[in-house]
Amino acid sequence: MSAIKGRFKAVLFKAGVFALVLGPVLGTPANAAPTQAQAGQVARKDTLIVPGNVNIPAPDIWNPYIPGTFILQGMNQNLMEPLFMLNYETGNIDGWLAESYTNSPDMTQWTVKLRPGTEWSDGQPLTSDDVVFTIQMLQQYAPQLNWSGAVKQWVQSVQALDDRTIQFTLTGPNPRFVMENLAGTTSQAIVPVPKHLWQGQDPVTFKYSYNNGAGAIFSGPYVVDTFASTEFDYKRNDNWWGARTGAFPLPAPLEIRRPWVGDDGTRLQMLASNDSDVDGPQTPSQLNALVAQNPNLKPYGPQGWVDPCPRMLTLNTTIAPWDNKVMRHALSYAMDRQQIVNVVNEGVGATSNFIFPTYKAMQPYIDGGQEVLTTAGVGEFNPDKAHQLIESQGYKLDSGSGHYVGPEGTTLSVDIVAPQTVGVDANLRLIEWGIFRDQNGRGQFQAATDWDGCGSVVEPWFGMNRYSKSWVNPIGTAGTEYVDNTSNAGRWSNDQYSALMDQMGNLAIGDPQVMPLYKQALAIWADELPDIPLVQTPSYLLFNQTYWTNWPTQDNDYVQPPAHWEHFLKVLTQLKPAQ
Repeated sequence: MSAIKGRFKAVLFKAGVFALVLGPVLGTPANAAPTQAQAGQVARKDTLIVPGNVNIPAPDIWNPYIPGTFILQGMNQNLMEPLFMLNYETGNIDGWLAESYTNSPDMTQWTVKLRPGTEWSDGQPLTSDDVVFTIQMLQQYAPQLNWSGAVKQWVQSVQALDDRTIQFTLTGPNPRFVMENLAGTTSQAIVPVPKHLWQGQDPVTFKYSYNNGAGAIFSGPYVVDTFASTEFDYKRNDNWWGARTGAFPLPAPLEIRRPWVGDDGTRLQMLASNDSDVDGPQTPSQLNALVAQNPNLKPYGPQGWVDPCPRMLTLNTTIAPWDNKVMRHALSYAMDRQQIVNVVNEGVGATSNFIFPTYKAMQPYIDGGQEVLTTAGVGEFNPDKAHQLIESQGYKLDSGSGHYVGPEGTTLSVDIVAPQTVGVDANLRLIEWGIFRDQNGRGQFQAATDWDGCGSVVEPWFGMNRYSKSWVNPIGTAGTEYVDNTSNAGRWSNDQYSALMDQMGNLAIGDPQVMPLYKQALAIWADELPDIPLVQTPSYLLFNQTYWTNWPTQDNDYVQPPAHWEHFLKVLTQLKPAQ
């Protein structure tokens, strides 16, 4: 997902086996003072302030399809618009740019109708031609662009039937085509780009720079005002098509400021002093302290909001010794997941032994898979078993160093990379977010803390299919990104598992044949263990009601609440001024 997700501190203990313990970070090395509003004419009561903790070295890249591009600085939430949105709270696929979709009985043809009056922020009509142009661009440049792998895999052809109607002809049946690609199961989906500005450009290198308003053109309710590595400011487009046509209310905030605040303590103090409107503390105790300091702060709920992406340790299965499933299981047995929960979340939350979040729709699959996972030992903390497995592969414990040494005299070690913004302890190798995304996608890592299996929120196939061999690219070649992470970054390839994914993918959500196929695939995954599941991810969101009300909370759950997701577009249309 993003750096806005929970931050972790990791210490790698070496005493013959590895134990990864993650803990809270109360501050990060980087610091940036809150910046002042660029547009001084906009009153605080009319301004929405959403701080972030990611500094963006190249702020003038507005092409969302270049792998590694950071889009959570407001591009994803204020500017871009998807055709549809998957609403976790209702389970519905709601129309946004589009008003409806239909499919042929065999699920190989999907027809999408745009809403009347859709328009780009430069006043040009947004039509079927723009959607067709975008899809064909992704087809042509696969796998070099985000989402292009899925488009090439599934879209045989796309055509505009008229200026409001798009027809997709697929390579085979896919009952999830709209949900996966045009609505998005988590933070983002395919979004159209304006043909009149992109035609003739090389989308692999085209930055779509702002250029005094000639670029960075999208269809959302806000437009770029000012930007730098340390702050992005957006002003409301009062002529936004959504409000002008009556499709949606015009958002109340006149301006949205997204400053970079690298120090967690400073960022949380901004909430307490009403200098920001939404953020998330690290722990329940921090949340309670902030609420005591500012009674206008409203938590999402007492246990936080469960993020759809459990945290994992992804291993590069092309690199020894992690190409050996026995060693992957040994590392998994060395992980004390309950200590992670106790330290990071003060006992709130849960450990994880697979890729699914603990959502109601996923519970039948979570329950149905426990016997398989327990039998395979996934999620079990057992240092003795870890020792046993390591030694079974010819490693011997060196009494002097306390480390295992292999038959060739090499010390057993693991190099774990993590995005610097998650606050992982310096004992691990920290790299800047964009570099992390790029290296992760290209398979240029040994192990990485991430959310590799994220995506299943209403059914099992999406997240599990991320381990299909179809996503495997050669080391050094960019992978295909979904939800801020590369599908099958660890390059695991299993023919039988992939064939089961193909069978599941042809079945409608809720088909009774899904469960037995799921269990077969799960048994293979648990035996091979391409990733090491760690913990569920509670997010302690706080909403400031001093200036804005009607936030998406547990008792007002009209849509999922993260302020860095595309769904925040809906939140913007629902916020009400408090003053």
